[in-house]
Amino acid sequence: MNSKKDLNQTLNRRNFITRTAAATVAASIAPASLLGAGERFHPVPSSPLPTRAFGKTGARIPILTFGCGSRWMEYDIESGEKIINEAIDNGVIYLDTAHIYGDGQSEERIGRIMPARRKDVLIQTKIMTRDKDQWWKELELSLQRMKVDYVDTLLIHDFQLDDDLAAVEAKGGPLEQLYRAKEQKLTRWIGVSSHTNGQMLVKLLRRHKLDTVQMGLNVATNSTRDFGFEENALPVVVEQALGVIAMKVMGQDEIVGKYPKFDYATCLRYVLSLPVSSATVGMPKPEHLRLNLEVVKNFKPFTPEEMLKIKAEAKEEIKTSFRDFMAGHRDVA
Repeated sequence: MNSKKDLNQTLNRRNFITRTAAATVAASIAPASLLGAGERFHPVPSSPLPTRAFGKTGARIPILTFGCGSRWMEYDIESGEKIINEAIDNGVIYLDTAHIYGDGQSEERIGRIMPARRKDVLIQTKIMTRDKDQWWKELELSLQRMKVDYVDTLLIHDFQLDDDLAAVEAKGGPLEQLYRAKEQKLTRWIGVSSHTNGQMLVKLLRRHKLDTVQMGLNVATNSTRDFGFEENALPVVVEQALGVIAMKVMGQDEIVGKYPKFDYATCLRYVLSLPVSSATVGMPKPEHLRLNLEVVKNFKPFTPEEMLKIKAEAKEEIKTSFRDFMAGHRDVA
């Protein structure tokens, strides 16, 4: 090498070759339409609502999450857009959906507002299939439906029992593809959702590093004998500093609306009195959004004594309604 100019040309050629090789490898393992999330995600939007740390991610999110499942699907398209925009405008900027919700209609409805609102929100979606040949295709379709290059949180959906652990951990299966999606910047954060068995969730969390968990938490999930999320899984999640999104807060019509002692405010306050980052709530009527906003804006946690009293009063509800309902429930709405 005879000059500084020669050295610079050589280094530039090496950089070009390295970048080209990396791009070729990436293109060979991911659909081209998925490439393009860029090197950085948009800044985490702020919210006027109370916020909490989202585990060790460094982000803070509002304590109320907008559930885009079956409750949101009860609106017609125009009314659904109106209520979700009202939620975002009021600081409910974390949106929870899934590939399977409404047979894809939930994600498609989110896609209708994304051109205008992408930087205003954080999007969480979930993929249920355990088929290693189908998982990545469903991720691509989800991104296409929502008209986004990446989601903020991507979860393995509806984690179940022992045989499901084997399916999730299979070579080339959902866990491997979840990590791959994060490496390719198709998502900021990765995790799992579960509402079936807290002990099995703990087993998964002890074996794999994740960023966040969505779990069933309400006044009827606090016994080791029943679901064990509050007693078994939540302490492990806190120990690992994971972001925690609570779901099934209102009990899927098996608690709120069925037992007068457990109204919207009581159930939401109960869950938010636990060490969670946020609570996902379906809001099928505009007044539900406004009621929940009032609760979170004025949130005051229950005392330990009040929490024990609520647990004691919920024992019959655990036995007679929510537990029996959830025994055969799959989160597909």
